[in-house]
Amino acid sequence: MNRKHVLRCSAVVGFGFFALAGCGGPDAVINDPELGKAEQGITVSTNGSFETNSIGASNYVVLSAGSTALPGWTITSGIKVMKSTYKAAQNGVQSIDLNGLGAGSLYQDVPTVVGGGYTLTFWVSNSPNCTTVSRSATVNYGPSSASISNASGTWGSFPRTYVFNATSTTSRIQFTSTSGGVSCGLAIDNVTVTGP
Repeated sequence: MNRKHVLRCSAVVGFGFFALAGCGGPDAVINDPELGKAEQGITVSTNGSFETNSIGASNYVVLSAGSTALPGWTITSGIKVMKSTYKAAQNGVQSIDLNGLGAGSLYQDVPTVVGGGYTLTFWVSNSPNCTTVSRSATVNYGPSSASISNASGTWGSFPRTYVFNATSTTSRIQFTSTSGGVSCGLAIDNVTVTGP
């Protein structure tokens, strides 16, 4: 009988272990996954790859503040939804340029458990026409925030990753461009929030 089996099929009393009846003997077959292979969290975000609605036929569409065309997200200042014909998406066929006609912003409120640990991951690139200059934004994730920047037209090899402990039953994930006065900015795609 392996140690995992003993721990799952025993009661701890004081400092001793007492085997419970019906747990099976040394010949019992246990098909439980190893801890490293078990799912460590669930996805609490929605429409992170911006694919729920097909927006526009080609190139891009500017969505203004208040638009409801992007389910799961609230647009507070104009952004672009880019098609793969204009900018290859990191996942699917649509991605977001945080600059619509200027600096834009969008957010999503995700359900969280107070004190629970959460991980935000997303991919960044630059929108076409500004692939060799630095573009920047801020990301708010629950009670925390960070500045992000990029100066490449590729999505890179790894996503950006941020962790936080929730302080409320909803946590806001918000991306806000800090590259004002220009019509191309930081691109984001494949946004995921996972939790306990």
